[in-house]
Amino acid sequence: METTDFPGIFARIKKQLLPYGRKMDTRVDKPGVFHLYIVKEVELAGRTFKEVYFGGIVIQKTMVAFYFFPIYSHPNNFTIPTAIQKNLKGKSCFNFKKIDDAQEKAIGQLLNDGFSFYKKEFAF
Repeated sequence: METTDFPGIFARIKKQLLPYGRKMDTRVDKPGVFHLYIVKEVELAGRTFKEVYFGGIVIQKTMVAFYFFPIYSHPNNFTIPTAIQKNLKGKSCFNFKKIDDAQEKAIGQLLNDGFSFYKKEFAF
């Protein structure tokens, strides 16, 4: 089922993110905005950070933005599923004006892969 309802798109993507919130810090959870962070000192690109962004979603004026940081921090470790390749705008932001079941499934797979990779990489 495809929708162009931005709150509906937000809800579908948030449903995919919520299970990971149990292992991470839900930094923002309010209508139209949801962000997850790993609160652990990590090293990325030779720099040490006290936390690292994992992902989130924001309802914008003309679309819903889904942010997925693992493909930014470790681009060679991920393959973007075909169903959402056209939605990638920039290095780690996917824009959705509509979403279908295949895209929702692809987001779920990407989140699973990213969580597994970060869990191994950062031992959290």
